[in-house]
Amino acid sequence: MSGMYKDSLFRSLFSNKEAFLSLYNAVSGSNYSNDTEVVINTLSDTLFTSKKNDVSGIFDRKLVVAADQQASINENMPFRFLSPIARLFENSISDRNTVYRQSLVKLPRPEFIVLYNGSAAYPDKTTLKLSDAFEQVEGNTAVNLELKVEVYNIGKGHNEAIVRNSVPLSGYVDFVHIAEESRKQIKLKNPGMKRDIVVEKAIAYTVTYCKDHGILNDFLENLSPEEVNMLATEWNMEDALRVREEESLQRGIQIGEQRGEQIGEQRKAAEILKLFDTGYSAKEIRERLKAGGTPQ
Repeated sequence: MSGMYKDSLFRSLFSNKEAFLSLYNAVSGSNYSNDTEVVINTLSDTLFTSKKNDVSGIFDRKLVVAADQQASINENMPFRFLSPIARLFENSISDRNTVYRQSLVKLPRPEFIVLYNGSAAYPDKTTLKLSDAFEQVEGNTAVNLELKVEVYNIGKGHNEAIVRNSVPLSGYVDFVHIAEESRKQIKLKNPGMKRDIVVEKAIAYTVTYCKDHGILNDFLENLSPEEVNMLATEWNMEDALRVREEESLQRGIQIGEQRGEQIGEQRKAAEILKLFDTGYSAKEIRERLKAGGTPQ
């Protein structure tokens, strides 16, 4: 578990081969055994973010990339996977000079999985496509590049059969749920407490609770105090992202209102000019505008 800095709980947990296979079996309905040969890949800053929250593995001629989203679903996930998949394909080729030869280079078949564990409403399963982001060009409907991401909602009450079929995944869902609920309760009871202190207390409580109740026990037993602190850092990051998203939405609403007011003023000015052009006096214009009238 050393070197966990900036890794998410998801990546730290499912970088283990057995946990990764258990997750894939649950989502895909397959039955790969723990003796399946799997190459777990690690890339730095893969999803254009300082928090590494993805994990990938190559097995049975497949390259499976999985990531989690807790704060909200990012519709740009297909685009964000583009850079990592190219590098992962490069790493899968033992001799890179083979791409310059005439014979076709075989690549592992890619699969992209995102697990959503946030609180906002979202369907049990959704497919995000890179092509949805392409600009529409008149007369051209061809899709020359595609990347599909399967998004599974693993929040409470969603895809429970999938979650139950994987002990590590079930433990992960429970850990996230307990951490979020304890954070809310601590914040409610201590409204003046700083956010980072609230999160630290919530994570400490969650780790203790999970150990006492056999949730992710083997994983959590091997965590050092420094790594527990890293979990708190992750939750602070999720909280900060959530706040930033809410602030962005509020700014968008304010900008929309301001633009609406500007458009209203522009229309009012155009209406006054039109009234002048049709021969109305200033007094008649004032009276008409007060009454909400418009020029005929």
